[in-house]
Amino acid sequence: EKIRYIIIAGDVVDGVGIYPKQETELVITDVFKQYSFFDELMCEIPDRIEIFVAPGNHDAVRRAEPQPMLPEEFFTRRMHRLTNPGWVEIEGLKHLVYHGTSMDSIIASLEHCDYVHPDKTMIELLKRRHLSPIYGENLIAPGDEDHLVIDNEPDIVHMGHLHKNAYSIYRGVVLLNSGTFQEQTEFQLRMGHVPSPCLVPVFECKTGKVQHVHFHK
Repeated sequence: EKIRYIIIAGDVVDGVGIYPKQETELVITDVFKQYSFFDELMCEIPDRIEIFVAPGNHDAVRRAEPQPMLPEEFFTRRMHRLTNPGWVEIEGLKHLVYHGTSMDSIIASLEHCDYVHPDKTMIELLKRRHLSPIYGENLIAPGDEDHLVIDNEPDIVHMGHLHKNAYSIYRGVVLLNSGTFQEQTEFQLRMGHVPSPCLVPVFECKTGKVQHVHFHK
């Protein structure tokens, strides 16, 4: 009853044709029907809870970052749509929300980073003050301004993509990876992804503590 905000850091749906033979694992093979199902689930959440939603690399927007907001017509429930990356201030705390597609290139380049500990990779992005620091590895949309530069200090950095929950604090900044609701797929097994499905992190603004709600029980 105390939950007032929900932030979804991308990959609102699984998409279609994102990776080889994905269609064989999908229950809903139409991307628009996937969004309709997501919208139905969000409508079950009480209106008193504000929802913030950003896109990821599986979503129906351009793949190149920064990604635009998801189209308003995808949803019937009132939601705050964010870009990827996006900034939002909640209860006086500045949240940097980024799906985290570039973490794949960091993991491939740094020996101590892996798919088991997303927070290690998130720390490397903070150190470099850039969300996609390896040139040529990730699709970046050209523009007059680099929106992937971390030019302000966030209170909380929230990412996803790796389907693995993580929580850490780096120089006073809270790092959260919110995991997934999807069990391990055959593609993830081949890629070395070990997901932690159905664990939802709950951040308490007053105390700064994080608890996990287990939806798989």
